[in-house]
Amino acid sequence: ISWVRPSVKFLSDYLGKEKIDTIITTGPPHSVHLIGLHLKESLQIKWVADFRDPWTSIGYHSKLRLGKASESRHKGLEKQVLTTADHIIVTSDTTRKEFKAITDKPIAVITNGYDGVYQGPHGLDDRFTLSHIGSLLSGRNPDILWQVLGDLLGGNKKFREAFRLQFIGVVSKDVLSSVEKYGLTGHTRVLGYVDHDKAIEFQHRSQVLLLVEIDSEVTRGIIPGKLFEYLAARRPVIALGPTGWEAGAIVARCNAGVAFDYNAHAALKEVILNYFQLYKKGELTVSSQNLEQYSRRSLTRKLASLLLWE
Repeated sequence: ISWVRPSVKFLSDYLGKEKIDTIITTGPPHSVHLIGLHLKESLQIKWVADFRDPWTSIGYHSKLRLGKASESRHKGLEKQVLTTADHIIVTSDTTRKEFKAITDKPIAVITNGYDGVYQGPHGLDDRFTLSHIGSLLSGRNPDILWQVLGDLLGGNKKFREAFRLQFIGVVSKDVLSSVEKYGLTGHTRVLGYVDHDKAIEFQHRSQVLLLVEIDSEVTRGIIPGKLFEYLAARRPVIALGPTGWEAGAIVARCNAGVAFDYNAHAALKEVILNYFQLYKKGELTVSSQNLEQYSRRSLTRKLASLLLWE
């Protein structure tokens, strides 16, 4: 990686003059950790390696078409970083368990989180809106959900009159084709990108929030950052992902909604219909709990305590 060595020299000179005793590297890109590795070895300072995503087990890694030598090199560098850093931070327990098999260095789980209390306009949508915030690309195309919604539209007049599917962010053509296939297009609103404050407003005004992940074993430890903003919105979450998905477990543990795998057609349909009945009564709420642990203030406090070296 061509920029690592000059970066190391520049930072070594700077840090040596400033007498800094601890550095934190965060990735991806995981090449940043290679800078931390060299600084640790050359300056003998404390080093925390923060992994916001896994390295060689992330879903797209297998699509890089690496040769055996390159794959071995990645694995070797990953192990070198994990066994040299003084402390490691990951965003999921799945990644923690994966890394524990490689290193005996201490590993802390510090997830993504949400900011302070929402200060925007209050009030819920009049329509029974199911909203997905963020990119929904081809790999995350939940055919089972579109099928369930199509069934409900075809068999329930009141549902058909009140329902709206709402996409805020980029939506792939494959997803829109599936939506059309199940007769949802006339009930769908695609808003594209909006600024972050507006996205938060949509989250707070929506009747139900949709969280979707690729149905794959390698995505079980993926916890989308928007989950924590969903939790802070205190609207019911329908999470659809692989069996054993850690994000789904968080939704259930916080009593923030219901998580399903891709085979739960009947159960998914039942929950959506139940949410709709509560919406008609003006009683669609959730009693979320233990959310403060995911506030950025609490997470920063956790990071600060980790940096208090003995």
